[in-house]
Amino acid sequence: MDALRGIAVAGMVAYHFMWDLNFFGLSSVDVTRGAWRVVARAGAAIFLLLVGVSLNLAASRRPSPAYERQWRARGLKLWGWALLISVVTRQALGEWFVLFGILHLIGTALLLAPLLWRWRHLSAVLGAAMIAGGQVARHIPVSGPWLVPLGLAPAGYQTVDYFPVLPWLGVVVAGLYLGQRLDLVGRWLAAHGRAPLLLVASPPVWLRPACSMGRHSLAIYLLHQPLLLAGFWICGYSIW
Repeated sequence: MDALRGIAVAGMVAYHFMWDLNFFGLSSVDVTRGAWRVVARAGAAIFLLLVGVSLNLAASRRPSPAYERQWRARGLKLWGWALLISVVTRQALGEWFVLFGILHLIGTALLLAPLLWRWRHLSAVLGAAMIAGGQVARHIPVSGPWLVPLGLAPAGYQTVDYFPVLPWLGVVVAGLYLGQRLDLVGRWLAAHGRAPLLLVASPPVWLRPACSMGRHSLAIYLLHQPLLLAGFWICGYSIW
């Protein structure tokens, strides 16, 4: 899981680097479509699936009050960072600021996690319904920004980071379903004397950098863009 998370983070950093190159006129590659858009969406989907899988792991390793406190604390922490990002990007980017980005979404998912866990037997249906609902919501016209977090955005809405509840919370819920299935497979293997190798073996040397990135994904997410922009600023390019 750490390795997959690290690979997703590496893809995010590469995508944002290319976005910056395009923004400063140093590259003509349109990262909002084609292969780079696939990289961005696939990385986000992997990351959010792993959030759902992690919810299942947390609930299976700790008693009920403990994991619910953990989810609440982490959700509030992420929302604190998310609000800071909103404030900073509002000052730096104006109308393109991050109103509801991926940190807002993950913070929301963690705050809703106790409810999602109680409904875990419906996670396959609920996740599919949310993903489908997102495809419907994007075509519903609205006049203001108040429903942007739900996935209902006014025509022409532009932002540098947008992961609304519909459909993206559905990906987290799909990860919760996947985590339950993996848990059943692990139990079956253990019952038949076959330890699930991927859960107990140390990662090979070549995979350890990705594992390290995965374990520090929040710090990388918060710091990578300021560091990239600082590098461009040193080279004479600034967003102001």
